[in-house]
Amino acid sequence: MKRSRAGIIVIVIGVILAIAAPVWKWAIAPVFIRIPDDLSVESTYEGTLKLYADAENMEFYPEGQEVTLPVTITRKDDSVPEKSDSEAAVIREQLAMVGPDNEVLLSWDKYFALDRKNALNLPGHNSDRDRDGYYVMLPMGAEQITYEMWDDDTELPADAVFINEEARDGNDFKDVTVYVYEVEGALEPMVEPPLGLPGQLSGKEIKSILNDPSINLADDTMLPIEYLKQGNVTVVVEPRTGAIVDLPTYHEEYFVNAGLPGQPANNILMGVLDYKQTSESVAFLIDDSAKYFALLDLVTMWLPLMLFVVGLMMIIVGVLLMVRKQRSST
Repeated sequence: MKRSRAGIIVIVIGVILAIAAPVWKWAIAPVFIRIPDDLSVESTYEGTLKLYADAENMEFYPEGQEVTLPVTITRKDDSVPEKSDSEAAVIREQLAMVGPDNEVLLSWDKYFALDRKNALNLPGHNSDRDRDGYYVMLPMGAEQITYEMWDDDTELPADAVFINEEARDGNDFKDVTVYVYEVEGALEPMVEPPLGLPGQLSGKEIKSILNDPSINLADDTMLPIEYLKQGNVTVVVEPRTGAIVDLPTYHEEYFVNAGLPGQPANNILMGVLDYKQTSESVAFLIDDSAKYFALLDLVTMWLPLMLFVVGLMMIIVGVLLMVRKQRSST
């Protein structure tokens, strides 16, 4: 009688553990897959900035005499636990683009609030502006689909279309699977002037730029200037962590609308920015993402597998105990 009762108890516990395995994998484990409060990533890029006009006086260079500057860009993303909460992880991003003689050509210091579960930008939560879509990272467990990537310059999202699956090497981790996405941005107005260009010009300056002194504008009339941007970016993501580990292509073109009020747009190219991530930076980010694989495997695969195997073994043991009880009683 004792052996039969023990067998039933062991079988019940085994069934509970076996049922707990899928419950853990599909319901409990996702609770632990969240953006942590110790994120710290630094990326480095190198490229060129080609200028078609002098930003100080808005004078266009003669054809063939455009200025091309080598640039180095550093981007650092760090968690800010004191600004974060249970729903949102606040990420501080510091970026600097440096030209010759260490001249800072562009810089920013921004705060992004990301949903801890799916990495979507959230309004409020100590972010410095309301955003939509994804930026800083894609969701943990990224898929082979199209995502909307946010652009602060235009305050609009653009489609990041999945292209293919590749492999990247880190210094320690090799053949790490990555997903490649392409972002083709449309020509859109910019929220702020790019490249240190002025936000408005006088009638006198406009006449000079267009080389037309007959334009019906008073010299002291100030007109706001519309700038536009168009570009394409290749984004490489490590899908398990959602980390952006490589930007092999980054191309942006900046235009000024030289059309006068009431006239059709006259978009003139002002500058072109081209850069890509350094191989050393890619290798570092691959390793930085891959170091979490063991923990992710433990939570999402090994723990539920262990629960199922132990549960199955206990069911077998319980059945054996009951069979032996029946045999001994006959």
